[in-house]
Amino acid sequence: MNFPHSFLFSRDLRRRTTPFTRLGLFLCFMCALAPFSFAQAPGGSIIGTVTEKHAGPLAGARVSVSNARTGFTTSVSTDVNGQFTVENLPLGAYKVAISANGLVTQEVTVTVKAAHKSKLNASLKPPPPLPPK
Repeated sequence: MNFPHSFLFSRDLRRRTTPFTRLGLFLCFMCALAPFSFAQAPGGSIIGTVTEKHAGPLAGARVSVSNARTGFTTSVSTDVNGQFTVENLPLGAYKVAISANGLVTQEVTVTVKAAHKSKLNASLKPPPPLPPK
């Protein structure tokens, strides 16, 4: 079945479809760029591993993160591999305190930058032995 050439390219049909064609192309372009808009992160994160000096990865250690300037505080525990992640932190300097039962608490200052993962590895030590009486 052949349609006349003038039917496919008539002025009336072209006039009605051009705005829709432009809208369709615009929507396709915007959908193609949409994944990039989700990649923007307003804050950063701190990731790391906690180990015991002689025993390896330390599961269940408490990692407390606080920003004295803003008053923001949060804490997480390490997983079975001694790893932790604190995400979506506002930008700034944070005091990170890492503690576990029977081990000396370690404090470190970490600066969080936009869309950046600050890495922190800590090794906790047992307390020094008490002097003999």
